Amino acid sequence: MPRKHATWNTDAERLILVGPVQKSILHPALLKPLKLDGAPQVAVDGGVKFAVEPVLWTGDGDSGKPPKSAPIAFKKDQDVTDLRFCLETIRKGNWRVLHIFGFLDGRKDHELANFGEIYAVLKKRRKPSSAVFYDAKMRPAIRFFQAGRHKVKLRGTFSVLVIEPAKVTITGKCKYPVRGFSLPPLSGCGVSNVASGEVRITSSRPFFIVG
Repeated sequence: MPRKHATWNTDAERLILVGPVQKSILHPALLKPLKLDGAPQVAVDGGVKFAVEPVLWTGDGDSGKPPKSAPIAFKKDQDVTDLRFCLETIRKGNWRVLHIFGFLDGRKDHELANFGEIYAVLKKRRKPSSAVFYDAKMRPAIRFFQAGRHKVKLRGTFSVLVIEPAKVTITGKCKYPVRGFSLPPLSGCGVSNVASGEVRITSSRPFFIVG
């Protein structure tokens, strides 16, 4: 468990997780266009090189040394990914949205494993929660949501995917609305829709949006 420290804010509704594949330091000025300049940052192992004043460091130190100014949670089990260990460490927090930087554009097997970890957390978590993976250009690339009803502002091509079979309804400002559609796991049936504003999505299982 992390050392007790005054700056570890478990009450924050938004948390930034900074991973080792991040390309630039997440200064507040860089995060301001995303309205994330005030969100606490958690450094995940080598992500410490890019996090600004992290409130927590988690990992095993293989890609980055823990900072002296923040509480740490040291991973001993190498059968657990760095992201999963981080998620376990913060699971009791009051966060509602995880903004995840530095976990895309690296090894594809790691990316897929991390998607699975986020999916598993959202499936079990009782508090309303979601997660957003950002690409190297600081753009939201993949958004994960719990089962239920959600409103998302989207522009251009987007795809809705699930990891388990789900009943999905997609309405709002999109080119191809569907109601009560049985969406198979990782199916092409949910790809290449087109949005022009607020899209409403209801799913019986957690789902993610690409685009």
